[in-house]
Parts: sequence; structure tokens; C-alpha cells
Amino acid sequence: MLLSELLDLPVVDADGARLGVVVDVRFRRAARRRDHEGDLELIALIVSPHSRMSMYGYERGRVNGPAVIARAIEWLHRRSRLIPWECVRRVDPDAVILGVAAPRIPLDARRGVGEDSGAGG
Repeated sequence: MLLSELLDLPVVDADGARLGVVVDVRFRRAARRRDHEGDLELIALIVSPHSRMSMYGYERGRVNGPAVIARAIEWLHRRSRLIPWECVRRVDPDAVILGVAAPRIPLDARRGVGEDSGAGG
């Protein structure tokens, strides 16, 4: 599967409710073997209910960019979710379908679980 096949796809939960669109993904690198880097494993989707644009790394909380841009991106992606790949039942050409309810995982580890990343709805 290619990253371009996932980006911008709607994500639908097990009950058929639309959660948003895939705006980014997270990978984990497997252990290094001899002189080869470990393979990349897809571990999570970042799903935004309000925007289709990239977060440009601002969701990690370590970007030292202009504060006004950080606030705008935070607002555009308010209530975005990190959805573990294990929750995905299948990827159709027109949507990612979840098989189970996805847990609430903060995009920025400094935020509490369930804490909203932006004001308003």
C-alpha cells in the first residue's frame, strides 16, 4: 500500500459515522539487521474532522515556527485523532473502514487523553 492511497481518504467508524479524513500517518522502524535499516511499519493514521491540509509537523509540539501559523493549524485540525492501524478493518478505494471503536490518543504526548486541541467545534 502506498501513502498516496491513504491520504485524503475519509475514515468511517464501525457504526458508519464519518470521523474525518486521513491527513498523515505514523510509522515505526523495525530493528536494524546487520547493515540494513529496519523496515517501516505503518502503526497509525492521523484523522482530521475539519481540514484536508497537512499539519506540517506542528502536531508534534516540537516545531519552532511562527506562533500564528501554529495556532491556525491547531484550529484547523481541532479534534484530530490518532487511530491505531489495528483498528482498521479494511481500506476501500473510497474510504478507510474501522472494525472497532478507536481509542482517544492525543497527537501531542504533552496533552492529556481526550483534551481538545483547539477551541470551538
